[in-house]
Amino acid sequence: MSDRSFFPYSASKPAAVLFATLFAVSGAVHLYQAIRTRTWFMFVLVAGTVLQVLGYVTRKIAIDQDPILWAFGTSQTSILVAPAFLAAQGKLVFQPINNQSDMVAQDYMIIGRMMSYVGIKGTIIPHRFITKTFVFIDVICLITQAAGIAMFVSNVSKFDPDSRKAVLRGRNILLGGLVLQIVAFCIFLIIAILFHLKTRRLMNEKRDEKDGEKARSLRPLFIAFYASGFFVTGRSVFRAIEFGVIDFQTRSRGYLYDNEWPFYVLDAAPILFATILFNFVHPASFLPRKKGLETTNPIKETSSRHWWSRGKAEKESPRDPSTV
Repeated sequence: MSDRSFFPYSASKPAAVLFATLFAVSGAVHLYQAIRTRTWFMFVLVAGTVLQVLGYVTRKIAIDQDPILWAFGTSQTSILVAPAFLAAQGKLVFQPINNQSDMVAQDYMIIGRMMSYVGIKGTIIPHRFITKTFVFIDVICLITQAAGIAMFVSNVSKFDPDSRKAVLRGRNILLGGLVLQIVAFCIFLIIAILFHLKTRRLMNEKRDEKDGEKARSLRPLFIAFYASGFFVTGRSVFRAIEFGVIDFQTRSRGYLYDNEWPFYVLDAAPILFATILFNFVHPASFLPRKKGLETTNPIKETSSRHWWSRGKAEKESPRDPSTV
């Protein structure tokens, strides 16, 4: 590591290659799953994995050609903002299934689709309000985090007064985006838990009816959502602490920033686990892929299926002649 290096440690090339490969494999499987099952809302997660691959590929380039600003900056920005797509996926499924135009950004989307599937009796807040509000917040988080990290990394290796001020501004903007993301997801988590509790009540009240059976079938998705939310939020907390403890008076950037292992253990690995989790617990196995289907619909029925099967997802009643 040279004095002009962007990395405050001897960065690992094999680790960057490993995570680029693992994210690429998971992303390719997600792309295949989304196309095969026609769950187009999962493309938000695909976009997130593409950013992760870009981040680790450019990290490898930045290590090989250190110091090289464009590769280091692209790597830091891509890896930092990519998890927001994972969080956004769950929010966006809060939208009504019969309106595809609002799909902007994975945990947000999945819960919303579950709410649409269970129906209005399981929800406490209108889908449209939740979708637009949380996706808007998520976009703000993306913009602020990207702007903050770009300003930070482009000046962090300089020690003149103007660069120090730019680094401080970048750090504060970045922290604002991270804290906003954590707070927004915690609020969303409360809404999701309330929805889960109402769904469990539905299971107990209609234990022998189809509504109860379909509500029970969503348990794996709830578990996957909670696990994913834990990984994403924990990673955001780590990043907030990492950048928050930097001391600009002593030029100390803190243990978390000056060592590589926390980055892979507390950022790369949790986000990889959350991404791979939805390869195995894929929404296509539990939710209808067609818009407008829910548990209260007496003439349409959704059968559980695996994402790799071509079995029919829905049995539809004959078309009403009056709608022809």
